[in-house]
Amino acid sequence: MTKSATVPTPLGQSETPPIEVLFKEAKQRERRRRLKWLGAVLASFAFVGAVIGASMSAFGSTPSTTGAAASALSTLKSAGMLTCRGSYVMEPTSFIITCADSNTELTRTHWSTWTSTGARGTTRFAMNLCTPYCAASPMSYFANSKVDLSAPVKTTKGTLFSLMVVHYSLHGQAKTYRFSWKGDPSF
Repeated sequence: MTKSATVPTPLGQSETPPIEVLFKEAKQRERRRRLKWLGAVLASFAFVGAVIGASMSAFGSTPSTTGAAASALSTLKSAGMLTCRGSYVMEPTSFIITCADSNTELTRTHWSTWTSTGARGTTRFAMNLCTPYCAASPMSYFANSKVDLSAPVKTTKGTLFSLMVVHYSLHGQAKTYRFSWKGDPSF
């Protein structure tokens, strides 16, 4: 059995010089490394975008679906609320009151009345009691709290309620939380 032996080609002919082969392989490795890095960066951006999107939706307010059939005319006649994103809402089921830190909010809200002069409902009031300090404190929830909106103000965004009063119970004691948007630059 005879084996054919390959004879190396002299350097000046068709074989690529070894140094060029090394440079070519190094360039390919560099391309693969850059593609992996680019993939990791794009995946990171996608993840951050998803997290920001989810957190931004948490900072918004959810309008009630019961008022979805209301006409545009009734929307103009009634007062509303301004979300942290600057959207005008009426009868929200959830609403972040303090946009800067999200330490107070209305959740699972059911409105019994909503007019151009005031609104009243029942909510699960959520508040960070800041014990021992705000960053370490979880939200506390107060079911069956009463919420009242009043003092409508005409703004460039429409007529908005400027005062919120929430009555809740903490350790068996009646408490009141008041929040006014008067003077708020977003109005």
